[in-house]
Amino acid sequence: MMGLLRRHWPALIALLVAACVARPVAQDGTPLPPGLADADDLRGAYRAALCPRLTGEPGECQQMLRRFAGERPAPRPPAADPARYRLLFVPGFLATCFSGIASFADVVAAARAAGYDAQVLETGGRDSVAANGRALAAQIDRLPADGRRLIVVGHSKGAADALQMIVDRPDIARQVDAVVGIAAAYMGSPLADRLHGVYRATLSANPMLRCPPGEGDPLDDLRPERRREWWSQHRHDVPMPVYSIVTVPDPDRVSPVLALPYGGLSAITPYNDGQLIAGDQVAPGGRLLGVVNADHLTAAIPYPTRLPFALMFRDVAFPRPAIVLAAIDVAVAQK
Repeated sequence: MMGLLRRHWPALIALLVAACVARPVAQDGTPLPPGLADADDLRGAYRAALCPRLTGEPGECQQMLRRFAGERPAPRPPAADPARYRLLFVPGFLATCFSGIASFADVVAAARAAGYDAQVLETGGRDSVAANGRALAAQIDRLPADGRRLIVVGHSKGAADALQMIVDRPDIARQVDAVVGIAAAYMGSPLADRLHGVYRATLSANPMLRCPPGEGDPLDDLRPERRREWWSQHRHDVPMPVYSIVTVPDPDRVSPVLALPYGGLSAITPYNDGQLIAGDQVAPGGRLLGVVNADHLTAAIPYPTRLPFALMFRDVAFPRPAIVLAAIDVAVAQK
């Protein structure tokens, strides 16, 4: 391990410096980040759905939801009927490998309080997209046949896992009205190319992690080349709309554990969340809901109070339940 750190020390120093001097995100009214302009633009409808759900101080919506140029006002969509939908949440890469990390826990609680049937599906934190697709399908097969339509919400690699399940199981796809990605790795990440060797040498078989070693190569699945290949093969096999909530934090809202990768990606573009570039969070032919002021972890994981994770996250008030439930309102209204 020490030999590995010594070999990569110059790169780590460079990333740390880049993190410290990361350029601030452009202010409201600037053009959309590269890669977002081609999406079906639903930012106005999403803003109209989200802002009334926020109960914080005046200006909270403006602080949480960025306003780039070209956003058109839209009426607030009607609230979705919770009795008609089952919300299924899919965690991201490595999310199930650490005790004390609970993706979407607060969102599920709020959704249930609102009347939804909501649950987080189990995935292997170190499993490939294909393996997790099968695991998701097996769990959906066990759900009650009560006529509820499914909306799948995936974080990071979890969104890619969900799409793999959909193309592998057309019978399940017919039950799904929408896929909503939160900081979704639809198009992968440049970090997957850079850190693949480090992952293979460290975390891929680390026995200290709570999750099993897993099947396949999840980091290879996240390489941009692999995701482009996947979409070229399966774009027309995804029959439902694919939505995106894109994450682009201000530098002072980046969790300490993401400082190095955030700095590294900032050398490419300031529009990143510490793991993904903004444009890679939108699917080909997808629908853009909005760009939120959150890093990759904060978007889906409540601030953990257990050490050492409390030292690795940035403790910011981010309204995950409102962010997600507003997305559900927009997705249902688009049907």
